[in-house]
Amino acid sequence: MRHRLLNEHVRSAVDVALARARVGHVLRADGDVKERGADLLSATTEHALDRVGAGRAAVVRLEASGDLRELRASVLGDGTEPDGAWSRTLVLDGPLPDTALEPPESEVELLVAQQLDDDRHQRRLSGLATQRARELDSHQRELEETNLGVLALHAELAQASDEQRRLLRAERAARDEAETARNRLTFLSAASAQLMATLQRSEIYGRLEKLLIPVHASAVDLWVVEEGSLVPLEGSGSGAPPDAAVRAVAERRPVRGEATPEGLVGTAFPFLLASRSLGAMVLHRTDGAVPDDDVMLGELARRVATAMDNAQRFEHERDTAAALQRAMLTRLPRLPGMELTARYLPAEDGMNVGGDWYDVFPVEDGEYVGVVGDVTGHGIHAAVTMGQLRTALRAYSVHERSPAALLGLLHRLLDRLEPDLFATAVIVRFRPGDPHVTLASAGHPPPLLRDASGEAAPVEADSGGMLGLPIDLTFTDNRVEVPPGGALLLYTDGLVERRGEPIDTGIARLRACFGDASRRSRGAEEAADRLLASALRGHACDDDVCMLVLGPVPPAE
Repeated sequence: MRHRLLNEHVRSAVDVALARARVGHVLRADGDVKERGADLLSATTEHALDRVGAGRAAVVRLEASGDLRELRASVLGDGTEPDGAWSRTLVLDGPLPDTALEPPESEVELLVAQQLDDDRHQRRLSGLATQRARELDSHQRELEETNLGVLALHAELAQASDEQRRLLRAERAARDEAETARNRLTFLSAASAQLMATLQRSEIYGRLEKLLIPVHASAVDLWVVEEGSLVPLEGSGSGAPPDAAVRAVAERRPVRGEATPEGLVGTAFPFLLASRSLGAMVLHRTDGAVPDDDVMLGELARRVATAMDNAQRFEHERDTAAALQRAMLTRLPRLPGMELTARYLPAEDGMNVGGDWYDVFPVEDGEYVGVVGDVTGHGIHAAVTMGQLRTALRAYSVHERSPAALLGLLHRLLDRLEPDLFATAVIVRFRPGDPHVTLASAGHPPPLLRDASGEAAPVEADSGGMLGLPIDLTFTDNRVEVPPGGALLLYTDGLVERRGEPIDTGIARLRACFGDASRRSRGAEEAADRLLASALRGHACDDDVCMLVLGPVPPAE
């Protein structure tokens, strides 16, 4: 709550004088407030006179806070025009005395009292002016004595100011240059991370486009050296290579091409390694653009060279491993009274080549050995190890009949051959025309047995540990009967494993697909294709898939 002590409408200098006297009456109620309120009184009067002098009416208002410890003077418009207001607040050391709230004297007494106060204030100001004049005189003499020194100091300060401005400009330029360098390093670091994260050359091109367009170029083409010629990377460029790209590769330096009718200039940056040029990155930019980032783009081209080299090495290794693996996948024998089908599907990502394999080969007395195995890892190393195990199994089978004993031999071989690699496998020994099959498993997913009606279930068989583990392992032969019209399915884990899903769920799904495929197909080959398609429906192959189906031919009706 505020106490309104004055709310005076003023339209002339006389009204202002009366309002001034009424404000002074409040200030005179307390001596301390009176002395400190001189500025408040003068400012209020000045603003009120300004308004009436300009022909505008005003309201002079004086208010006290609820605790009487604060005064606020205001000069306001009278509400007839939308102009602003002025106010000032005076914080008091203590509350105003009650006399400040009492009604003032008559207007004449107020004016007389205010005039007396003004006279006293004027005399006090005159005394202060005289004293200050004397002090000013003294200071003037001192100033004259030091004038020359001050002038010299001003000159030094001006010179120092010029030097400071020069240093500030230099500092700003250095800061801008450092910021530009930091941005370029950040760009190169992010570009390296993206380019090195893929081993597909087409993906490298796609990521490069996103990095460079539209800030650094309007379009980007990649030309690579293949068999001594410069050819466009798939999805990039077409026709004959531009002269700038040919020269950049030959001269191992950036080359700026000629402007096209569309106003674009192609600048070619070579992909350089220590011993050779892999190709060129051609950036199409508007003619007249300042190539202030050419040094950075040249460094980017060197990083593209490393990424392209990694991709080429990966593709070469993948193709070599794929050829090696294809060479080791057996063409299944044609057996009277027995249908054999097999399928192999490489992983969709990465090396696309692993250690999965199947094999069927004859042994003595008209019997055959079948195997499905999986060496851990991917690439040439896994494929070579798979080939060694395949060859060793064929050799061991010449003198050993038991599948369990064969797994024991492979286990000891792998432990000595590749201590850091492991494998799973299931081996079967069978005779065409005989429904009984002997099988042994080493850490492998359980085979599935399907009867003539199409019902499938996992084979209840003892399984030993993975081949190559640094422990002694024993394996067990299991006797299984495969009825005519039924089939035995051997497979690797790529057919049943899914991320975030228990392997038992995948085996149950494969079991249903195995039975359904036989009921809906004509012949073993169609059933194998249908089984593979239904088991992998809606799922990307993260791992190699390998399967082998053995089924006695049902007797003719």
